[in-house]
Amino acid sequence: MGLKDVLSRMKLIELSDPAAPAPGAGPSGGAASASAVPDLDQLLASLPAPKAAERKLAESVPPAGGPPASGEPSGDASALEIPDFAAIYRAAGIAEPAHGFSAFKVLEILSSPELAPLDGKAKAAALSGFLKMNPQGPVPIADVIQDAVHRDQALDRFESFLRGKLDTRAAEIERENAALQAELDELAKKNRERMEANKRGLDAERARLEQWQASKQGEERRLFEAVAPFVEQNPISTGPVPGGPAPRT
Repeated sequence: MGLKDVLSRMKLIELSDPAAPAPGAGPSGGAASASAVPDLDQLLASLPAPKAAERKLAESVPPAGGPPASGEPSGDASALEIPDFAAIYRAAGIAEPAHGFSAFKVLEILSSPELAPLDGKAKAAALSGFLKMNPQGPVPIADVIQDAVHRDQALDRFESFLRGKLDTRAAEIERENAALQAELDELAKKNRERMEANKRGLDAERARLEQWQASKQGEERRLFEAVAPFVEQNPISTGPVPGGPAPRT
């Protein structure tokens, strides 16, 4: 629910009493009372934008938990640090009104045991009378609305700043992760190529061994035949070494 809807539900835009014109007002009601409220749309349109101090405020916020101890890593400098609401209001140039009746002060009054049980219209009427009788002078309800709107604008602007900062950080992380993934893919490609080269090299060595084994058997048969006439049990081996790989046929 927007601020305008909240204020409308609270009837804060209907505080002036048409049956009780302010002193000095003619029969036509030409003069407005001290607490008369202008049209809410006109009021909202006339409000100046709060100061755009979001970036300066965000940069001045210390990391959560205070500064790191000497020698300890400072952590991610781009981490999203969020100040409290009071700091946001100060950065937007919002000060407590001179008469002391900020939106929060009025909310405190509306939440008091005397006013809390009342409906919205009764609360508005009671508050209107209270502000008219302020010892330091009547307090226009427009001042309260302006204070609330300024604070709301400051919060919305700071939220937009934080979202923008988070979106920027997300884009940075996406690019970094893409680069890391590319490195992983390149490393995996190099490792696969190396594994395949290792296998090809081993296959080549195995083929050379098998070729030599075939020649060895031929050589051993010649040795076998050379001693065969002289022995009953030939001592020459003509097969592969026990425990070794058998030659491929």
